[in-house]
Amino acid sequence: MHVRSLRHDDIEVALALWARTENLGSVSRAEVEQVLAHDPGLVLVAEHGGELVGVVLGTYDGRRGWIQRLAVDPDARRGGIGRALVAELEQRLVDRGCRQVNLLVYHENRDGRAFWASVGYEGTDRIALYRRRLDGTDPEPDPHGVASGRVRDC
Repeated sequence: MHVRSLRHDDIEVALALWARTENLGSVSRAEVEQVLAHDPGLVLVAEHGGELVGVVLGTYDGRRGWIQRLAVDPDARRGGIGRALVAELEQRLVDRGCRQVNLLVYHENRDGRAFWASVGYEGTDRIALYRRRLDGTDPEPDPHGVASGRVRDC
């Protein structure tokens, strides 16, 4: 397996992988291109046998790093791909001066929460997530959002 920066010719394959990854929310080409323009070295893919089997978006605002949209092909899970992507992204963030990394996981995503705990991340119930759409679109209906206080597709 090889981890490298995402190239523009990888975007369609990465979008297809994100689309078939459960508990992730939607990922658009515009989002990927915007992150690539801002943090090109923090958008990573994992290849195995010439196939793209994992992808992750990382960002750094000068204060905190963020890990977003980690996806591993369902047929390739539990083989260290997610761990390798996270380790490489963390190193690239450290190289930029980052001292803390944050990420969001849907509460009901038990497998995702277990993965993040297994690589040393701590969950918290002390933070409430608020959001406001600035593009004039309404968020997709969320049957859990109002009652639970959770927000989807951030």
